[in-house]
Amino acid sequence: MPGGALHQLFEDRVRAEPDRTAVITDRARLSYRRLDERANRLARHLTETVRLPAGGLVAIRTVRTPDALVAVLGVLKAGGAYAVIGPERTEPPGLDARALITHQAHLARVDDGSGRPVICLDTDAAAIEAHSGDPLDEPAATGAQAAVLFTAGTTGARRSVPVSHELLRAAYDAWAEAYRLSGDDQVLVTAAPDTTEFNSGWIRTLGAGATLVLTRREAFTVADTDPVTAASLLDGTERPGLRLVAIGGERLRLDEQVRLGSRLAPGARLISVYGPTEVAGCGTWFETGQLPGPVEDPERHAYLGQPFPGCEARIRKGQIWLTPPGGGDAVPTGDLGRREGSGPLEFRGRMAHRVKVDGRTVDTYRVEAALAGHPRVDEAVVGEGGGRLIAYVLPAPRSASPGAETLRSHLTGVVPAADIPRTVVPIKSLPRNSAGKVDRKALVRPPARSASSRSVGSKGGGGALTAEDRAVAGLAVAFPVAIMSFLFTDVIWPGSTDLSLVPDPWAWFFRGLYVAESLALAAGVWFLIGGRRLMSSLGRPKGLTTAAHLAIVYLLASWWPQDNLYRLAAKADWPRQAALVYTFNVPLMIAAGVVATWATWGALKSDPEDQK
Repeated sequence: MPGGALHQLFEDRVRAEPDRTAVITDRARLSYRRLDERANRLARHLTETVRLPAGGLVAIRTVRTPDALVAVLGVLKAGGAYAVIGPERTEPPGLDARALITHQAHLARVDDGSGRPVICLDTDAAAIEAHSGDPLDEPAATGAQAAVLFTAGTTGARRSVPVSHELLRAAYDAWAEAYRLSGDDQVLVTAAPDTTEFNSGWIRTLGAGATLVLTRREAFTVADTDPVTAASLLDGTERPGLRLVAIGGERLRLDEQVRLGSRLAPGARLISVYGPTEVAGCGTWFETGQLPGPVEDPERHAYLGQPFPGCEARIRKGQIWLTPPGGGDAVPTGDLGRREGSGPLEFRGRMAHRVKVDGRTVDTYRVEAALAGHPRVDEAVVGEGGGRLIAYVLPAPRSASPGAETLRSHLTGVVPAADIPRTVVPIKSLPRNSAGKVDRKALVRPPARSASSRSVGSKGGGGALTAEDRAVAGLAVAFPVAIMSFLFTDVIWPGSTDLSLVPDPWAWFFRGLYVAESLALAAGVWFLIGGRRLMSSLGRPKGLTTAAHLAIVYLLASWWPQDNLYRLAAKADWPRQAALVYTFNVPLMIAAGVVATWATWGALKSDPEDQK
């Protein structure tokens, strides 16, 4: 294949300097020779126990290091493609892995019972070690596909992304020019083995003949990490040997990049790296020297910089499209950007993060950037819940959280009035995944009003009713409805409430029923007006929430007409009786089923194992 197989990058380094340290963990150090021997033994065992076609996929269900890396190299050497999946995750449907590599402790959870071959790196260790560690006599035929990577799943379901040997080899060449790694470097990679960031990190490091460091206890000259970890690594600790910090995952605001860069020794570099999993191998990199001059309000800007050598980055209708190294079709990233003249590419948010509130689309990135401009705000994430905008605000270090009214004033005139979040939730930290990206789905939606969240949209914040306002408005309508329905039932259905032939005390039971029916109708009217947003705050799917909302309204309001029509229908009037059953009783059953589904949705969608 053009450029050769991905693992040949590693094998070239083994032949050049076999005794150089390849991997350092808390418990082990492996030379290039030793890592290669372990991978060769696993490759021989894999080819002996599994009929793996060229490019056949093998699922690696462990995050132990360096075992996961040995498994990756072993699968490649056996001619297969790898997919590293954390053992706590559910294997994506349709992945079609031909074999499974794991550890005994994970086996019960990750074996799908399909009968596919399973190799346990611990219990099968003796059988694997029995094979020769020498290079395979006849290297297995390699398919075009090298790996299947997975998106972070922070905005939707995790998606699989097949990646070829050719693309990853070309990506390595592109990365090499920007990172400038050498064999003397010790590269700390902090992402978990089942992330795209780790996949890129080991290729860059071992391809350059450098040392892959997987523990923070060891010295390192390069840090390949995320913004939060980078801040902790550089917080008050002198690292004179650190010459490069490469930050990926989340976008870095310009002020954050400048602040982190100021903690490095003179001459050291800090670059922000961009490249979504969907376009693995493509991407951009940015360091502040790419700017033509000073930037006003640096906290409101996040730059992606310039494409890696061999890649292209274009903007089409506001969206960023990347072309992979070596050419190929441009791929949409789902991210928004802009470029002024020949300056660096600027990040302007993700399309998936935009939300709809009151029928209009809100650019949450613009609001988040404006919030970050407040001196007492470190980070902010804006989302939708219960038909309202919610701002989750992380206060700046050693600062108290600014009040909702303060932030409302700060946003006024900066973003449209309708885009000012109605609720502000101070938080101590943002939920993040194993690659350091903010997991927006894990943010807890607050109730409509609580001690820790205040409405900021009631004064100039857009004018739309909050959930509380709708609830109050519903009550204002519901009480008159209850009175009117009780007074005018006999007008609408003459004789339906006639109790002249019913003796006491039974007549009083029926009078109580008529009152209850009127109150239920009023409750249905109230819930129709005020219930939708209250239900939406619980995070169920929007379509299901709408159906459940209307079902509850029907369950409450239908008793008033139903009982009155039944009382006026003769028992032997079968056509009318059947019509009433299918008009009222059957829909009641359906409505109850819809409400039950909505109420148990969270339990139905969760994996029981995830609750452990």
